[in-house]
Amino acid sequence: MPALPVFKLGMLAVRQLSKYVANFIKQKAKDNRIFREYICIPPAQWYNRMETRTMMWTMKMGKPTNIKPLSEAAAIDLGASMLGEFVLFLICGAAVVSEVSRQMRSERRKRDEKIQAAINLTNNILKMEATIEHQEQYIQEIRKALRSLGKDIKVPKPEHFESKLLRPVITTRSIDTQVTVPTSDKQLQVTI
Repeated sequence: MPALPVFKLGMLAVRQLSKYVANFIKQKAKDNRIFREYICIPPAQWYNRMETRTMMWTMKMGKPTNIKPLSEAAAIDLGASMLGEFVLFLICGAAVVSEVSRQMRSERRKRDEKIQAAINLTNNILKMEATIEHQEQYIQEIRKALRSLGKDIKVPKPEHFESKLLRPVITTRSIDTQVTVPTSDKQLQVTI
């Protein structure tokens, strides 16, 4: 299942839960005087002052001199709603950060797998070149032995294997990985 629809569904569920969180906070504010006076009402009164000042400033009516505070019931409702939204914002933010870090780990793992595959491929090529060189030396020894016995082997196309592949150099950048394999004529570059 794709991550994005699941993420959207989770956000919708969290949004629906916000009503229950806000109602729970309102109930706690009604029951607990310390919670009501120190946690719930002060942010609501602050928000009311900032909203009034902003409206007066946008309508170019000057600075307000006396801002009427909210009633206790209205302040509890507004503070509980603000606190509920803040809690949900934290939860959603944590979910987003978690999803982004998961995707980054997945991309890093895929990139590392590609780098390892390129390294393994290059090592296999180098091993095959070494094997071919060893086999050519062995064939030369057999030819010498046959010549010493008076028999000569004619090869239709005598080919001498010459290794063109040197040691690979792997460079990484922030976006992609580049494997540079120097050869005797030019450099072969593979971007992963």
